[in-house]
Amino acid sequence: MGDQKVYNPPKSDMFYGKGSVNSQGPFVDVRQRVAPGLFTEVDRQWRAKWLKAQELSKREKAFHFYYLWDNADFRKARLNPIRRMWQAPGDAFERLLRPSMGLQKAFMTKWFIGKTMWLGAFVLTANYYSKYNSSDWSSKGGWKVHTSKPVTMPGNPHYPKKDPQWERVTPSKYNDQGFSKMTLPLKTSTPLTYN
Repeated sequence: MGDQKVYNPPKSDMFYGKGSVNSQGPFVDVRQRVAPGLFTEVDRQWRAKWLKAQELSKREKAFHFYYLWDNADFRKARLNPIRRMWQAPGDAFERLLRPSMGLQKAFMTKWFIGKTMWLGAFVLTANYYSKYNSSDWSSKGGWKVHTSKPVTMPGNPHYPKKDPQWERVTPSKYNDQGFSKMTLPLKTSTPLTYN
């Protein structure tokens, strides 16, 4: 196979070089079955038996992949114990819906309800965090919210001038983050230690 100094590895094989058992035999090609003297009566009986084995029974035709996940051994082989416990309420809910909705619709309903609950938990967490942990001068982290001044509308007594309530007259009013509303007697000259 060419130059001996060049590395020429064996070609890839889906059976890892161990070969496979061909259950159809050599007569999978119709040309070999119609060749005179090649396709004997024994081969014909064997092929008829093989074709009969390929037919699905009523139970096999009705078997759906969703039923495979109902098998406890199948789930145990594929899912870890924590995931099985986590999915148990949703699976029970899905099996409850199957008689009235069918396999696919019951699964999709369970899936969408689960994802909606995840989304709701995220929205509630973000809402709580933004309400109670944002725009606070006392912490370095957290969300910092910067709002612009509202527009002075014709109903405002200061219209068309700027509303003095929202004007920042001193530099300390910019990016205040609630510091001016602090009630602690905190000053820059506060000593760090007391004698």
